[in-house]
Amino acid sequence: MFFLLLVLPGLVYGRADFYRVSWRDDPATAAVICWNQVSGEEPEVCYGTVDHGMKAIAYENRARPTRTLEYRGMNNHFVRLENLQPDTAYYFVVCDSEGVGRRLWFKTAPDKPQPFTFISGGDSRTNPQPRREGNKLVAKLRPLFVLFGGDYSGSGTAEQWREWFADWQLTISEDGRIYPIIATHGNHENADLLMMEHLFDTPHPDQYYSLGIGGDMMRIWVLNSELEYKAPTKVPLQNEWIHADLPKYPAVNWKLVAYHRPMRAHTAHKAEGLNRIKWWAQLFYDQGVDAVIESDTHMVKQSYPVRPSEGEGSYESFIRDDEKGFMFIGEGSWGAPARPANDDKPWTMASDSFHQFKWIQVYPDEMLVRTVKFDHIDSVEPLTEANLFDEPKGMVFWEPESGQVLRLPFDKNHPSYTKPPEPRMVVAHGSEWEWSLDGTNWAKGIAPLGYGDKKVNPVALPDGVKPPWIAFRKEVEVGDAGAVTRLFFDLKVDDGGVVNLNGHEVVRHNLPDGELKPETLALKKMVGWRLKRGIPFPVDPKFLKSGTNLVEVRVYQQSPKSSDLMFDMAVRVKE
Repeated sequence: MFFLLLVLPGLVYGRADFYRVSWRDDPATAAVICWNQVSGEEPEVCYGTVDHGMKAIAYENRARPTRTLEYRGMNNHFVRLENLQPDTAYYFVVCDSEGVGRRLWFKTAPDKPQPFTFISGGDSRTNPQPRREGNKLVAKLRPLFVLFGGDYSGSGTAEQWREWFADWQLTISEDGRIYPIIATHGNHENADLLMMEHLFDTPHPDQYYSLGIGGDMMRIWVLNSELEYKAPTKVPLQNEWIHADLPKYPAVNWKLVAYHRPMRAHTAHKAEGLNRIKWWAQLFYDQGVDAVIESDTHMVKQSYPVRPSEGEGSYESFIRDDEKGFMFIGEGSWGAPARPANDDKPWTMASDSFHQFKWIQVYPDEMLVRTVKFDHIDSVEPLTEANLFDEPKGMVFWEPESGQVLRLPFDKNHPSYTKPPEPRMVVAHGSEWEWSLDGTNWAKGIAPLGYGDKKVNPVALPDGVKPPWIAFRKEVEVGDAGAVTRLFFDLKVDDGGVVNLNGHEVVRHNLPDGELKPETLALKKMVGWRLKRGIPFPVDPKFLKSGTNLVEVRVYQQSPKSSDLMFDMAVRVKE
């Protein structure tokens, strides 16, 4: 019966679904075909370089599953194909005792430098509609592969993964082309640290590995940021590996590193990646990494080239270095709930918040990064094999002030880059503010204001009692609020502060969530003048009004026994 099905494949369709292709070895000569076997026996992959449609018996090669695994409500099958030809289309069907499945095809990576495109993104999670829109755009862009940054579903249950894989079929183009996925582990996969290995047959069970594409043209290092939280005993092994593996490839032209949680998130309240900075940042700089791709925060950011530094001019462990620095791009938002872009750094080039992924064109001499917005997808004209590097008609790209295309290597004089206009200073540091110890009686003083620090202008403390909080306020004049496109509050504070604009809370820094009471304490202590620099908080200008605006700030101590408190703030606008 099985022989007859191979000869006459049109009679019956096989019962396989949830197709995906992954890479665990050299992408030029190997690939893994993965699927869920719904029913039927003795499945195998029939494949070759000639397209025979669903006529399984005509394919020159066949391979039985390398491994099978019942996991997350699926009968996962993995066929590891080896000895493939580089830069070649491979067509395949999955056939079993019940019939022949859908004809699909993928392309192996080149083994020498030549242009290609790929897509990078992450955090599809629990919003199926934008996730599906992004998936459909993959099918239209036809990349060589997808680099996925983790947080696929809400918590990695069987039901969620079945839904995710069903949606992933939307990435398959109309002609059956399917795109290999390079999988990264995210925190929403922490229910099982082997989840990626069980679902994508990744190269290392602890989810750190590297893959080269185009010979020495590009190499991608995938790291697992979650080992720090879920398997700390494995962290030294990962760090030992990356410190040994990165230096092995000095001749690689483009060096990319991908992991889930960022070093410095661009949404306030997200935890800082201090250990990741300590473990990896200097290594990345010393070894000439070009781009670091992060996810997790559900917003959009791209940085100027940076190097790790705690010296003069640095901010949050980095300083701009256009000559030798690496660039951060990210941070997720392939469908997860969008978070505000409200924690820019002096070295941030641009930030925003919407559902998106990166479409990256790679050439031997440059890499072009565009951010694709999940808008008007039905109007997007699909690319073909003949125009893979064209901008699709109808595609909506992010257009920050710095320009639509982020080009590597970065060159501030290149036509692709537009220097964003400097914001106009509305209130400078060192301006006059009103202050109050009770919110009722007010006095005036020149910032920085506070007590216990020789660098501040002291407020009058009755009987020398140091209060746990002080309120500040100032009226700010704005001509045409409708003309303001971006608003920044540059806050200097020791220890924590909350800012209200016309009665609306717009910034909360180093303070707990929930209602703020007189006895509320800041989350951590600010130590040293270096940590008290102005933090540039982007603020939604929708609360601005033409004319007089009231800005109110309340500063809190970290401890009732704290010896000092300080405040200053500048206000800047882009129009």
